[in-house]
Amino acid sequence: MRKLTWLLLAVVTFGLFSPAYVLAADNDALNITTSPLPINIFAKPGEVVKTQLRVKNSGTNTEFIKVGLMKFSAFGDDGKPRLADKVVGDDYFDWVSFSEVKFKAEPNVWKDITMTIAVPKSAAFGYYYAVTFARANPQVTNTDKSAVLLGGTATLVLLDVKSPNAHRELKLTDFQVSKKSYEFLPAKFTIKLKNVGNVHVIPTGSIYITQGSKQIEVIPVNPTKGNILPDSGRFYTADWKSGFPVYEPKVLNGATLQKNGQTDYQLSWKFNNLTNLRFGRYSAHLTMVYDDGKHDVALDANVSFWVIPWRLIGIFIGIPLAMIGTIIYLVVSRRHYKKRSKSAPTS
Repeated sequence: MRKLTWLLLAVVTFGLFSPAYVLAADNDALNITTSPLPINIFAKPGEVVKTQLRVKNSGTNTEFIKVGLMKFSAFGDDGKPRLADKVVGDDYFDWVSFSEVKFKAEPNVWKDITMTIAVPKSAAFGYYYAVTFARANPQVTNTDKSAVLLGGTATLVLLDVKSPNAHRELKLTDFQVSKKSYEFLPAKFTIKLKNVGNVHVIPTGSIYITQGSKQIEVIPVNPTKGNILPDSGRFYTADWKSGFPVYEPKVLNGATLQKNGQTDYQLSWKFNNLTNLRFGRYSAHLTMVYDDGKHDVALDANVSFWVIPWRLIGIFIGIPLAMIGTIIYLVVSRRHYKKRSKSAPTS
């Protein structure tokens, strides 16, 4: 029997920035929105828990939708989820039931589906579900090794079953700034955390920018509270971009322009931000915090960098030097003229 494989094509960040996880584009443009995303559920062994899944057909035609269940794990360090089918040993699939597994979805009408999880007494730690919504009679493309299901979305559901053996621990493995010296902002920071526990964890934090003893700005890290799954790493990025002038992405007709596969930037001169002219050595102090089940644990690191606006310095120095040089030239020229006038023979 051929395995049914879902393709995750959308570039999304785990649990945060997309209204739904798109599972392979359909030429007929199935357009479904789900809410909330993601869903975190906490339960005790032996407890029955319920959660509401909201689904809306955002297209223009009536659709017949079926509800499915998959599992997910972390894919790489950028937070993208990898979806997979149930395999032998995935008994936690059997804990789940839905109020409806097929329904009619009218355009722009929200539909509530109740997901019930009967947690057995033997359960412990974390279980990670992907509740899928797809056409009841989807188009299927056959390949040599698998059947690819076209069209659909998925909502991620994270179940945390309380256990005295739960171990929540994060390690800060890297904190860097992309350059040691910038001409103009933004300064780009990367943070890498590793979950060495057995339960998913939600870290939050901030980067504090200082110059000397003065705090300049506070930049949030993971403000949308993305999870890190057990035995997984996760990269977070943050930019300090309140400068003058500052590099900003080029935008045309609402779309960000690309150059050689990367975002194309241009220098923006917004003179109402003139007070944000940056110059000198800056320090960035990172503080990340997570709950280990007993209290908040802080992770700290520091980096430093310079902002040296060479072109502006050249202008500020060059103009006065040019003026001084002009004055000197005029004075010297006047002296030479007077000397020549005095030494010139009279008729």
